[in-house]
Amino acid sequence: MINKIRLQPLVSLKNNLVMGYEALYQKEVLAEFPSATTIVQAIFQNYKFKKHLYINMTPNDAIDPNFAKDFLSALDKMKISRKKIVLEVSESTNPKFIDVTKHNLNILCNHGVKIALDDFGTQYSSLNFLHEFPVDIVKIDQKFVQMAPLNKKARSIMKFAVQVSHDLGCKVIAEGIETNESLKQVIKAGADIGQGFIFSTAKKKPTPFVSFYELLSGLIKVPLKTCYCVG
Repeated sequence: MINKIRLQPLVSLKNNLVMGYEALYQKEVLAEFPSATTIVQAIFQNYKFKKHLYINMTPNDAIDPNFAKDFLSALDKMKISRKKIVLEVSESTNPKFIDVTKHNLNILCNHGVKIALDDFGTQYSSLNFLHEFPVDIVKIDQKFVQMAPLNKKARSIMKFAVQVSHDLGCKVIAEGIETNESLKQVIKAGADIGQGFIFSTAKKKPTPFVSFYELLSGLIKVPLKTCYCVG
C-alpha cells in the first residue's frame, strides 16, 4: 500500500514554502480507491508527518454514515493530530446522499479536521456546495488554471472563485499549475497556494511528487528548483 502512495506538495504563493502534501494513490485498473481512513493509517504507520496532509474522500466515504466516526477513531488510536488533516470532498458527490455527506463533514469539522472542496467550478452546484458544506479550503479546478493565460472567461471565473472563497473565509488552492504563465495568473487572481508540475525541476521523467525518503531526510524545504522523485 505505502509504495502506491505519492505525496504532491502544496506551495505557498506568498513565500514558496511547502504548506503540506496531498496523498495520491496509484490505482490498479478496475480497482477501487482505498478509503481515506486506509490511506491515513498507511502513511502514519510508516512515517512521522509534520506538515498538513490532504487526503481525498472517496464517494463511498462521503455517503457512509459511519465514516466520520470511524475516521476520527482511527486518528485517535494512532495519536494523530486532527489539525494536521485536510479531507477533500468533490463536487461530484451524489446529490441523493447530500445529507449524509453534510452530516459527515459537520462532525469532522466540529472535531478539528479541515475540509477542502475539490475541483471547484466543475459542477453546476458549486456555490451551493460552498453554502451548504463547512468548507475551509477551496481548490480551483485545473482546467481554469491551465486555460487562464489565453482565455479571458477562465481568468474571470478564477478571480470570481478566489473572491467568493475569501469573502467566506476560505483559503484558495490553484490546481494543475504547469507553466509560468499559469502561475502568474493564479497569483494575480489572489490564490493562496499552488499545486502542480511547475514546482518540480526537469528530469527524464518529470513529476511533481516527492518520495517519503526525501521527506524524512529533510531534503524538501523550498520546493522551487527542487528535484522531486517517485521512488
